[in-house]
Amino acid sequence: MRKILLNIAVAVTTMSLGSLSTFAQSGNSTGVNSQSLCTADFAFTIDNYGMVTFRPVSTDPNLFYNWEFGDGGTSGIMEPNHLFTNGSYKVCLNVFDGNQCNDYICKTVNVSTLSNPCTPIFTTIQSLAQSNTYTFSLYNNCAANAWSYAWSFGDGTSQAGVSPIHTYTAAGTYTVCATAYDSLGNTFTWCDNVVVPVILGVNENNASKVSLFPNPAKDNITIDNLSGNESIQLSTLEGRVVNQMMNSDAQKVTMDINEFPSGVYIMTINGSKGSVQEKVMINK
Repeated sequence: MRKILLNIAVAVTTMSLGSLSTFAQSGNSTGVNSQSLCTADFAFTIDNYGMVTFRPVSTDPNLFYNWEFGDGGTSGIMEPNHLFTNGSYKVCLNVFDGNQCNDYICKTVNVSTLSNPCTPIFTTIQSLAQSNTYTFSLYNNCAANAWSYAWSFGDGTSQAGVSPIHTYTAAGTYTVCATAYDSLGNTFTWCDNVVVPVILGVNENNASKVSLFPNPAKDNITIDNLSGNESIQLSTLEGRVVNQMMNSDAQKVTMDINEFPSGVYIMTINGSKGSVQEKVMINK
């Protein structure tokens, strides 16, 4: 196993965390706290390949998290992982609950790693059309230099190639590994976990006639063709309910989604004539 050296320097523009003894920190808070439990500070760890795990100080399940990683990447989950290349990045976190809590802070992260250029680090993209289908794309593609790639998807199946597409048949957490190898017998392997959500389905009757628009949406989304007496919930892919409403007798209702960060959500509609789940894309 090749020894990998890691140099990390962090300039922090927020309050210091005493537990981050391995980080160099300085600066002042750029956020304004509205509550003691609403603090947009965060810690993070970096592995040998530039993968960063972020952990916010405030972990209330009623809070929403909007991360900007400084390289065009974003996330709306509580503790995201993000892959960086060597460089300096301004990472920002907005924590809010849609009421009085709203805090914002940025930290500058300087990452310098020394690893083999053909280590098969990959990104994972979930299909919007099928929540159990994923595309895997190599960040370091050395196929032009006579390197080949073998993938194992954690469910007993495997595939060769640079950018495979795989569909899982059951929900769960799977360890996906990519192995790069050349004709001289050199190999490098990199693994990451993929969390496959419950595969969505529809109970028929006239529930399948329900329509959502616009989708993607920004501020509001309309639910049409209702029959009355339905409960409507909007939740994250992790299953956390972020908004809900009851419909008594209207055929069409509108849900306010202005406070929620960009991302993929699940709209669940339950009524006496059936239930339906649909994906909702919020795009700010």
